[in-house]
Amino acid sequence: MTDMEKLFREQNMESDSYTAEEPTEKKEIVSEVVNELGTVASGTKVTGNITTKGHLAVSGTVVGDISAKGNVIVTGTVRGKISCSSLMLEDCSLNTEITASDCVIVKEGVKITGRIFCKDITVMGSIAGDITASGKVGLSKEATVRGNITAAAIGVAVGAKLEGNLSIR
Repeated sequence: MTDMEKLFREQNMESDSYTAEEPTEKKEIVSEVVNELGTVASGTKVTGNITTKGHLAVSGTVVGDISAKGNVIVTGTVRGKISCSSLMLEDCSLNTEITASDCVIVKEGVKITGRIFCKDITVMGSIAGDITASGKVGLSKEATVRGNITAAAIGVAVGAKLEGNLSIR
């Protein structure tokens, strides 16, 4: 099972339906995550924003913002903001702002410049920017963070580098 499959299965993606609220004067549809995977393949360049109710894998280049109700995996390039449920970054360098309602995984070798807002984050790569986590932050021995960290809890492995302020709330 690939990392992508594991991440998606962990997020309980059984549902591919939506629910509507009781009929009122204004009809509002509350949508759930759709169990579909969109792909920006290696060698492909998308210019413009991407919005999906499903999941997205980016191996190519996206010049624009990404908004996904599901999970996003980036092994390519994104020049824009990323907003999603969970995010896994592998073999990429990004200059972006990230907002994830659940977890962010920054694998070894990844370089991020920009702010990150999430529930939980595990860092094995390099981040130049502030991290704000409502849950926990984990820094592995390979991690480098140049920025401030605000979180409910933090775990720092021996060898991790942190240049900035730390605030536990």
